[in-house]
Amino acid sequence: MQSVDNVRKELAGKEIYIIRHAQGEHNVSSKFSFDPPLTTEGLKQVKSQHKLATTLGVECVIVSPLRRTLQTADGLFPGHGNMIAFEHVREVMGETCNIRLPVAEAEKNFPGVDWRLMKGVGLEGPDREIARFVADDRDGDDLTKMECRDPESFPAMMQRSEEVIALLAARPETKIAVVSHCVFLAAFIAVLRGGFADENGDEMGDYLENCEIRIIQDVSPTSTFRRTKAKKDQN
Repeated sequence: MQSVDNVRKELAGKEIYIIRHAQGEHNVSSKFSFDPPLTTEGLKQVKSQHKLATTLGVECVIVSPLRRTLQTADGLFPGHGNMIAFEHVREVMGETCNIRLPVAEAEKNFPGVDWRLMKGVGLEGPDREIARFVADDRDGDDLTKMECRDPESFPAMMQRSEEVIALLAARPETKIAVVSHCVFLAAFIAVLRGGFADENGDEMGDYLENCEIRIIQDVSPTSTFRRTKAKKDQN
C-alpha cells in the first residue's frame, strides 16, 4: 500500500485511508447515464480489495454520494455501521457522469448509509450542480451530452478539500476511510502535502488507480516530498 505525505497538523494522530472508486461505466465508455454504476470489472476490483479493506480496522467511512463510490464503499466495508455520505468528496464538476442522483433515490438504494450531512442544506432534491451544464440542441434528448459551461476550478476543489480536512479532524474516530474520485483525490493530496494546483492541475500530485487504497502519513511540514505523475483515467 502506498502512502501519502501529510503536513496538516489537524490530522496528526489520525489513521486515514483514501480510496478511489472501482471502475465505472464512464471509465470505459462514452455512453452512460448520469451517475453511472460500476462495471463488472469494477465489481471484481472491489471483491479483490475487500480482504485488505477489512484488515484496516476502519471506524468511519466518508463516502461521495455518487453511485460508483457508494457501491465501492458498500463492497469494501459491507454492513459497516458508520458510513457517511458527504457532498464535499464528490468528483470535480465538469462532466455529466458526475451529476448525482437525488438524495431520496440514493438513500433508497443505500439505506445503510448515513445521509444526514446531505439533508437540511439544500441537497435533498435534484443535483443543483446540473445548473453548470447546458444541453446541445444537436443531441436532442440525450442529456448526458450536455456541455459544462461553468466547470469547477481547481482552487474550488482545494477549498472543498479544506472542508473535508475539517470534517476528518472533528470526527471522534481515529481510523477513517475516504471513498472518493480520481481528480478530487489528486487535489486533496496536493492540499495534504502543502502544495497547490494551477488551472491545468500540473501540481496536483498523484492520481489513484481504480479501487486503489492509500494511507495518509504524517510528516514534518518542512520535509521534502516527491510528486509522481501517473496517467489520469477520467473521473
